[in-house]
Formats: sequence, C-alpha cells, structure tokens
Amino acid sequence: MITLPFIAVRKNQFKLKNGEDKMKKIIGLIFMLVLACHLMGAETTVTPLPDINKPGFIYLDKEQMYVTEDTSIYIYSLNDFKLIKKLGKRGEGPQEFMLTPGVAPLFIDVSSNDIIVNSFGKMSWFTKDGTYIREFKLPNPLVTDLRPFGRNYVGTQFSIAKVRHRILNLYDKKIEIAKEIEKIVHSYQEGKGLKVMKANPIHVIYDNKLFIAWKNDLFIKVLDSDLKELYTIKHPLERQKVTEEDKKKIIQFFKTNNETKAFFDMIQPITFPEVYPAILGMSVNGEKIYVVTYKSRDEKEDVQNTEILILDIKGKVLNKVTFPLKMKNPLRPSPFTIYEGKLYQLIEDPNKEEWSVHVTEIN
Repeated sequence: MITLPFIAVRKNQFKLKNGEDKMKKIIGLIFMLVLACHLMGAETTVTPLPDINKPGFIYLDKEQMYVTEDTSIYIYSLNDFKLIKKLGKRGEGPQEFMLTPGVAPLFIDVSSNDIIVNSFGKMSWFTKDGTYIREFKLPNPLVTDLRPFGRNYVGTQFSIAKVRHRILNLYDKKIEIAKEIEKIVHSYQEGKGLKVMKANPIHVIYDNKLFIAWKNDLFIKVLDSDLKELYTIKHPLERQKVTEEDKKKIIQFFKTNNETKAFFDMIQPITFPEVYPAILGMSVNGEKIYVVTYKSRDEKEDVQNTEILILDIKGKVLNKVTFPLKMKNPLRPSPFTIYEGKLYQLIEDPNKEEWSVHVTEIN
C-alpha cells in the first residue's frame, strides 16, 4: 500500500451546504480515488521457488538472488529466478558448514566479487557462480556476521561474562579484534530472564561506509572505513505500543515453537517494553536508505502493514510507503530484503506447501 503525500485543498474552492464536515468527506473521497489509482500501479510479481523448504535469509546483488537454508545456499538468476546452483551442506570439510549452536545461523556477504560465507568457526569464499575458492579458520568461532569493510572486516560477537553483551567489532585480516565499535547489553541474562524487543541492532555496509542502527529510536550513525563518524541520521518516530495481546502471542510462540520450547523455563521471566523498537529492518543501496519500522495497523494475524521510510543517503526523507509484510511469527517477518526500489519477500503457500518470491516496486 502506498502512503501518498498530503493533498492540499483550500476551503474557498467549495461552496458547501453542511460546511466543513462535507468538505472533509469530499477531500477523503479524492484521497481514496487517488490512492486506488496508485495501488493499481503497485503490482507484485510472484514466482515459485520449488527448491527451498525452510529459508533463512535472502540477499541480492545486481544479477543474482541468494537464499540461505540451514547450511545450504541457493543461487538464483535475478532475471527469471531460475536456480543456478545449490552449494553447501552440514559438515566440517571444505564446502561444508556448521552453525553456531544457539547463537547464529549461516551468514553470507555478496557485496564484493565473491560470496563470503561465515559459518561456525570459519569463513569460506566462493565465486558468484558457486565455485569454491578457499576457507579460513576463525580464531574465535563465536564471531558471526563478518563482512568486508575497507581493508578489514566488521562482525559481531557475544560476550558470555557475568553481564552478557552483544558487541560490534572491527576485525583485521586475521579476524583479530582491531577496535570495538558498538556494545549493547544482551536481551537474555542468565537468572534474570529475557527482555523481549529490548533492541534490534542492525548494521549495513554500503559504499565503504558503515551504517549503524543499534538504538531503540530512529538513530543511525554513519562511519567511514577508519571508523570516523561522518554524520548521524535522526528522525522523530511515533513508536508502536506493545499491547497485552502482543505479549500473549509472543509468549505462546516461545512456549510452542520447536526451537524455543525446550528453553522456555530457562528464559523466565519474559518481560516487555512499553513500545517496540523504531526499526525492524534496514537496507542501504542505490544511494537510498530504506528503513522498515514497526509502525503498523494489523489487519490479519500473519500480516503486518509496515511503514517504510525511504531516505536519501544523507538521511533526508524522500517518501513513506506502507507495505503488508507477511509475518513468520509474532516477532519476525518471513525473509525479506529491499534492493534498488523493490521489496523481495519469500512467502509460503500453506495449501501448496511451496515457497515463492514476491517482488513489489516500492519507490
């Protein structure tokens, strides 16, 4: 759904019998007619992906789409979504991956000329057509989400000290810590339970700049490859309230989900903030920043009408659109990303038991 700019109408343009009330109805009618025209132009293409069963993340470059599933990576052509190659399997040998136990899934980076895979204990390099190049054993197997940044790498690790933290670090070529960039208290603390939605830390690398959104508000720091702060993007945003119904759905999810039900007693007590974090997701590409917020008007159990702010690279708001995101569970949407003005989301048809990629122009 497209959120349109405000339509200005002067009062003296209308001679009304019932004054302002009737004028408001006319303005509303004009708004709805224009909105309908815009909606008709916002087409979504749907392409079945019969190869995947349980996708994790979706990544794109100018020519290909990459879908992770457990320890496998599917490479698709971006033109017709035909499968080019499937690579990876569970194991410890070359071209095999293990996942970080209870911490992180498989992460990949496709921003360079290679596919860089960060799995438990190692990094692996492949060409863009899926040909194996080499691998490197990590000195700390708990470092995750490693991405090239200038001559170095940026990645996260979890401290398991008395107070647990999630830490964003700059790493050298040997994946040794060069500098700490950002640090937040982890949402789970042993003996103190789980604080749901305490923060949703996100960082993106684009044009050799690091965009960090590790705050609860819409607050984005932009650093160069020497970690010099270039500028900060801040926008006031009305944050979505966490309702009692939201809390019930989330607790029920933790209690019944296969991945969390075994740990349900360990994460007690589960506590909630009054409002959701400002940012659900962020993409930076094509000289634009796409900020996906939690601001929504839920119409269905599994669909969230989410507001997306489109900013220029310096943070100026260019547009706002509202898009219905399919939800995987009460906390996470089905895998999605935004790339050069299009939103790509993987959605399962439960009747056909088949996944498809849904592509919608959002600019």
